[in-house]
This record gives sequence, structure tokens and C-alpha cells, in this order.
Amino acid sequence: EILNLTDRSQSVHITADMKRYQMDIISHLRMHRALQDGISPIATIHFEKLMRCLATIHNLDYATPALAALAAKRTYLHRMRMTEAENERSMQWGSDLSAVELLLDGLRVEHIIDDVLRVVAAPI
Repeated sequence: EILNLTDRSQSVHITADMKRYQMDIISHLRMHRALQDGISPIATIHFEKLMRCLATIHNLDYATPALAALAAKRTYLHRMRMTEAENERSMQWGSDLSAVELLLDGLRVEHIIDDVLRVVAAPI
């Protein structure tokens, strides 16, 4: 049944707008200042595969923004690592360590992905 799902997912249509949305999510995650290493290229491949499989599971032959958001959360949450305040990018240009610590205090990877999904405009 898994092989059948994989085969059927290959026929899921991803519009240019959805592809742009997917790439915008990836770009924002890679550039987020609170993440230590960004995200890997293999995770990006898994993101698209999961988005296609979710569409198939929901009996859709196309990807939707809601499925992309769900796939992003399921693909990236366990792969993302928070940066330490000392290693946050703005420290290279002389940011105040206590200000960066305050910014990162209480922030978790769940907040980062929610922030990215809130900022990136979904196609209509």
C-alpha cells in the first residue's frame, strides 16, 4: 500500500504558485536568525514528497497551501536546531549579547516555523 501511495503521489500537480510558496517557506527557514544551521537539501526533497503524499491521502490530485504548511511542520520541526545567543548572526556586527538573549528567550522551533508560515504569503 505504501508503494501504491508513492506511485499515486507522483501524479499530484504542483502549480507554479505552489512551488513558489514552497520555495519561499524553505528560503525563510534557511535565513531565520534563530536557527543554527538552516535546513538541509535532503529535508527539502522530503518536504515536497510529503506534500505530494498528503494530497494523495486526502484524495486530491493537486497540492494546497494547507498541505504545504502541514508538510513543512512534519518535515522540518525535528530537524531544526536553535542557535545559541553567542552564535546568532547579528553578533558578527556587534549586537548586544543581552539583547540577543532576550530575543531568543523562550523561542522554540515550533515558534519559528509558525512565524515563517505566518510571514510567507500563501497563494490564492
